Amino acid sequence: MNPRAAMDRSAGANRPTLAIAMVAALGLGACSYRNEVIANGAAFDTPQACGALATAVALPPHTRILAAVFETATPTRPAHCRIDGDIDARVGVDGQPYATRAYYGQPQRYAYFQGCSEGGREALLMSQRYPEHYDGIIAGDPTLHLPLGPLAGIHTTQLFAGLAKRLGKSLPDGQPAIGQSFSDGDLLLVRNAVLKACDALDGLSDGIVDNLPACTAPRVHVQLLTAQCPGAKGDSCLTADQIQTLETEYAGAVDSKGRQLYSDWPWDPGMGGVSATDKSYSQAWRSWWLGSPSATANNAIKLSFVSAISVLYTSAPKVPVADSDALPFSLAYDFDTDPAKIYGTSAPGVTPGYTPSSASMYFTEATDLSPFKRRGGKLMVYHGGADSSVSLNDTLRWYEGVARQMGGSAQDFARMYVVPGMNHCRGGPATDSFDMLPQLVQWVEAGTAPDSVLAKASNPGYFNVGARSRPLCPRTRSGRATRARATSMTRPASAANNRRDRRALCGSRWCWR
Repeated sequence: MNPRAAMDRSAGANRPTLAIAMVAALGLGACSYRNEVIANGAAFDTPQACGALATAVALPPHTRILAAVFETATPTRPAHCRIDGDIDARVGVDGQPYATRAYYGQPQRYAYFQGCSEGGREALLMSQRYPEHYDGIIAGDPTLHLPLGPLAGIHTTQLFAGLAKRLGKSLPDGQPAIGQSFSDGDLLLVRNAVLKACDALDGLSDGIVDNLPACTAPRVHVQLLTAQCPGAKGDSCLTADQIQTLETEYAGAVDSKGRQLYSDWPWDPGMGGVSATDKSYSQAWRSWWLGSPSATANNAIKLSFVSAISVLYTSAPKVPVADSDALPFSLAYDFDTDPAKIYGTSAPGVTPGYTPSSASMYFTEATDLSPFKRRGGKLMVYHGGADSSVSLNDTLRWYEGVARQMGGSAQDFARMYVVPGMNHCRGGPATDSFDMLPQLVQWVEAGTAPDSVLAKASNPGYFNVGARSRPLCPRTRSGRATRARATSMTRPASAANNRRDRRALCGSRWCWR
């Protein structure tokens, strides 16, 4: 999660104040209060009043003022009382202390929340369960069906462990070498097949697939077959088993009867990439499903979440769980019976009791955001097209549900942005560097709704250019793109920034500029 501060630009303000972005590592605890440290708007504009503040103000539990320092006026800032402290200081489950650090020059006028991944889930939770807490919220790659993401990881582990066995890939300890089931070169072959199938569908062949809805599994399958080995496996081709395993996982986790347990995944080409700058391969996508191909132990991030699904997301929990239990637990997981434990509760009278289900505690799938909208709240959601932690498609279906619930459109208070090529929260062959907070502040405080958000590639070498930027455009319920007068422009290789730009209107899911 990413604490941010924004200057108060409200109408009539003669001097800047701070709108504190209250981002709490533990979510609910730090957000139980919307108190201002300066009580009742009182003025502490003298050294004596400021110094007395530390003992004169009643504070919520676990909240403290560490220092109250009077600062004299400067040419750019009036005299003020600077207050440093902790809001809702707690010790987390990892034994580490957490707190929202506060700096108040004046009482807060607006509150903002910004987070990605679990922070993105907490951001959605605030808009759904605590709509009165925040004026503006940014939710990135939210794990809105949190237990189901780790469940999908177990599905991935079973599939690619089986593939590794069939390929004869094993580790020194005898475990299947999941990371060796696809080499970096293999994933680059997959990327190139997806680009060949779908890159031009958005009107410009540039290594980015903006038209993800049209990039269907059958369309990609045709190009994957052209990369299939005619005989033995080689560096320049994929086996039929690799293709089938990958396609099975992209279809999403299912039980033995084919019933969908978690979302499918979009065929975004961000699963691979090689930088022309240093010839390095992108590792972000594979780190979740496969892990490193050179590791001497299985190290996919999804394996690290097995302890969470066995302890936190199962009623009743399975404890204890050691790191060495992750792969055996995953391979023994029964998709016909075990997923029910995410939704289950303890039987009456059982001790210890687990009355709420994991799903009821962790899911943030509510689509009725009327209370948040009524209080003037604004929400911006973004998600990477190549996120291998949680599926973009799951977030899109939730947003479409919000649009239906809110009368056909949520654009007046909630906007959804897809980041093609981006992995989980960052990375990959994508324009993955952007800042939505300034536009959110303008939306909340000045009523200026965001159209596009300028995004730049943190590693333009994936596109063999010196720099790349694209506008991220809000998605409408229909998902159709406005293509009127769309053109592409290629600058000569000698141009200073060596990039290609798109020019057109932001329509819905895709746009050109």
